[in-house]
Formats: sequence, C-alpha cells, structure tokens
Amino acid sequence: MSEGQRIIAIVDDDELVRRALCRLVLSLSFKPVAFASGEMFLEELEEAKPSCVLLDFHMPNMNGLDILHELRGRQPRLAVIVISGADDEGVRESCIRAGAAGFLNKPLSRASLSAAIDDLRDERRPISAPRSR
Repeated sequence: MSEGQRIIAIVDDDELVRRALCRLVLSLSFKPVAFASGEMFLEELEEAKPSCVLLDFHMPNMNGLDILHELRGRQPRLAVIVISGADDEGVRESCIRAGAAGFLNKPLSRASLSAAIDDLRDERRPISAPRSR
C-alpha cells in the first residue's frame, strides 16, 4: 500500500469524539477522514478510499452492526475496528462475528489504537503505517 493510502475513516455521530479521534489518528501518522453518520460514510466510501475504519457502534439510524453488514458486501477485506462507550460482551461478539477486525472501548488511548493497528498489520490486513523503532 502506498504512503498516500494510509487513510483511516472515523464514523461517529458525536462531533467532540470525531475531533478527538482525528487528533489521535494524526498522531499515529495516518490521515483521518471523518463522517457524522453511517449513511454519510457509505455514500462516500468509494471516494474516501480508507485503509481502515474506526466505527462507533451506537449511532442513530444505522448502528455499527448495520454498517458492518453493508461493508462486508461492498469491501469484505476493509479493516474495521468498532468502538463503543459501553463495554458489552454481546455487542463485542456480534461485531467480531460480523467481520470487525477489532473492538475497542471509548475513550481510546493512543496505545490501544496503535496496538489495534499493529494487530491489523500483523494479520496482513489492508492497512499500513510507519512502524516506530
């Protein structure tokens, strides 16, 4: 994957969370592209060309599971990390069964997001970022 493709889509209905996640993604040397809803994200998916998605589970209209199912039909290899403010084991298991590459609880730390991205690279998922030495 070329350097220009290191884009992480952030899908969260909370503007403050989106802004915080954008800063966090930038600190990991990725380019963030933020969306306020699942519908907006799906409409712009082909143009945005993300290599990974940070997807909030609890959103109005389409929740994270709905979006995951839609993504599996469109881009089955796209790495998706679901994020949630509620630590619900059932939700976590449902997301993983639906194809999520990971599940993280809010608030995200730089270390937890960096580790999740490292896991994606180790599994040879379609994501790349410079490794720190």
